[in-house]
Amino acid sequence: MNSFIRYVVPVCALTCNAAYAQPTNVEEIVVIGVQDTHTVRTDDTMVAPADTAELLKKMPGANVNKNGELTGIAQYRGMFGDRINVSINGTHINSGGPNAMDAPLHYAPVALIESLSISRGIVPVSVGQETIGGHVEAHTYGGEFSNSNDFEFAGRAYVGGQTVNSGNVASSLLSMTNRNHIFRAFLMQEQGGDSKFDGGEITPSEYDRNRWDLGYSYNRGNHEFSLDFARNNTLNAGNAALPMDIMALDSDLWRSRYVWDGADYKVTAQVSKSSILHWMSNNSLRQPPQTAAGTPDGMRFRNARTTSEGEGFAIKVERFVDNGAWRAGIDGNLAEHGAVILNPNAPAFFIDNFRGIERDILGVYLERELSLSDRTGLEIGARYNRVNTDSAQVTVNMNPMNATAGMPFMMNNMAHMLAARFNAQDLSQTDGDVDWFARLSIEAGYDTTWYVGAARKMRAPSYQERYLWMPLTSTGGLADGKNYIGDPNLSPETAHEIELGFDYVGSRFSIYPRAYYKEVTDFIQGIPVTDMLTNNFAQMMANMGMGAPDPLQFANVDATYYGMDLEALYSINSQLDLRVVASAVRGQRDDISDDLYRISPDNILLGLDYRQDDWTASLETITYADQSRVSRTNLEAQTDGYTVINVSGRWNISNTLELGAGINNLLDERYDDHLAGYNRAYNPDVAIGARLPGLGRSLYGRMMWNF
Repeated sequence: MNSFIRYVVPVCALTCNAAYAQPTNVEEIVVIGVQDTHTVRTDDTMVAPADTAELLKKMPGANVNKNGELTGIAQYRGMFGDRINVSINGTHINSGGPNAMDAPLHYAPVALIESLSISRGIVPVSVGQETIGGHVEAHTYGGEFSNSNDFEFAGRAYVGGQTVNSGNVASSLLSMTNRNHIFRAFLMQEQGGDSKFDGGEITPSEYDRNRWDLGYSYNRGNHEFSLDFARNNTLNAGNAALPMDIMALDSDLWRSRYVWDGADYKVTAQVSKSSILHWMSNNSLRQPPQTAAGTPDGMRFRNARTTSEGEGFAIKVERFVDNGAWRAGIDGNLAEHGAVILNPNAPAFFIDNFRGIERDILGVYLERELSLSDRTGLEIGARYNRVNTDSAQVTVNMNPMNATAGMPFMMNNMAHMLAARFNAQDLSQTDGDVDWFARLSIEAGYDTTWYVGAARKMRAPSYQERYLWMPLTSTGGLADGKNYIGDPNLSPETAHEIELGFDYVGSRFSIYPRAYYKEVTDFIQGIPVTDMLTNNFAQMMANMGMGAPDPLQFANVDATYYGMDLEALYSINSQLDLRVVASAVRGQRDDISDDLYRISPDNILLGLDYRQDDWTASLETITYADQSRVSRTNLEAQTDGYTVINVSGRWNISNTLELGAGINNLLDERYDDHLAGYNRAYNPDVAIGARLPGLGRSLYGRMMWNF
């Protein structure tokens, strides 16, 4: 925390000087640009799943790696996980668990968010740190200032349910507002049972999540200030694609924001803090590990206690000049992680999965947006991120009964050898990462704006990739069933990318296609382990029914991504629209002939939307192609193509009350979602190691009452 204060205080002093500098009046100008975001507003979109990440499937180039009903990991143009910068109201949240059971969008429930946006293509450096794979932003409801000095009571009630898992959600947003103050509170409870598909159920996939928020905003003149606190409690949530399920996930989230919006300057300052305690188990929701005789094997029971502490700040100064704007800022994200694996039947057993992990990023950037002419606009910027990571010394006891011979004795000795080798390394690492980007937009006439962009983006290794010292599956949610080991000496990833596209906006037809190519040097990928000690230990664990042999080690290789995506809209008439979202991406290793793991298949969404004065109806078909381009290194299975049909409708009973209903997977199509993980839990309907199936037919509905 002292380092956090040391970073923020001097920068706040500089910011305050800028905020109160004497402004210069300039005329308002318009910088030529293109549509660089895609936004889904939950008020306008019927949503059934509890996981906000599912909304990404409606966006060009985006998708979700699904490891559980509340464990969706954002994917964009083939990259996923820590390569995607995900923020909620401008703040970054570090996952509490080493397998991203609480991926960042876990903390933005559907019932709370107002909108979900994705930055299309090359991301400006001012958007955030480590955007090598893109940027996703969730905005939650915060209430609105009124035009009166008198306080007014307002709110929103949200109730929903779906049949695929007997899921239900109820929430209420309450506020007291006037022209200067907003006092707000949010309450939510949601739960669901095991999800169904044509042929059975996914066990375990149940969930139970509670959430409450308190917040305050103040507005006067050019100044606006807000302070928010959220408590998120998730209980008993199944993750069949991972080795454990959520028993408890207790999270406290703080955020404060100040904005000074002057005539020629705008200053935004934000600080945040998160504190997460996470308990996991392989013997509570799923069938516990069994002996050959079919009885519980208590020595293979595992629980895990993980913690995450995060502190963040961001200060941005914008200056508006006669041909555009300057943006400069400094930001930081300071994170601490810990994880210990336990056996509830043997108190002396423990493994320091991760201990005393620190991952601190301090960034600074400068960005320029300007008009080169009446028809040409340019955006350029550069960023420097300094990333410091470290780990404490680890230890282990896999021989809780103090046996002097036999398998536990041998495994414990080998585990101590792995720990000693890890502890002997230089675990403190520092990376200096440089990003830059440039985007040129040209109005070509005929309602068309062309766009070309280039960028260099970097990402330092995650703490899992550097400090996983024993072959385990704590891999940030890869969910490939493989054991991994890290490397403290990994180099940062460096991507060079180009993008070309255009926006055509006609009176009835609009289309926004993009093509891209990205080369990544020092791409971090698991490769076969050649170290004898690691391989022997993994084989011994596999012989005892704990994990898989032939582990992988995170290593630097080279890779290439390329593809295209588009969104389009055609107004057939004043009431009927045709909507299209299409995506295609390829991801390949350059050092060997292999495809990258968990790449979304080619897909296209066709939507037909009908509007009347007080009701709307939509018909969607979502088609995924076969995916035969799979990673042999990760033993990835191919999947067949499929088409799912969804229907939905909304009825505005009054200005304040709306009812909606829909059916997902209308024809109850049986399919395998290529981005789902592989089953790790005993289930009579899904074999161990088989890819988890897509969900079956589900009738869902919601009611929203604004008062």
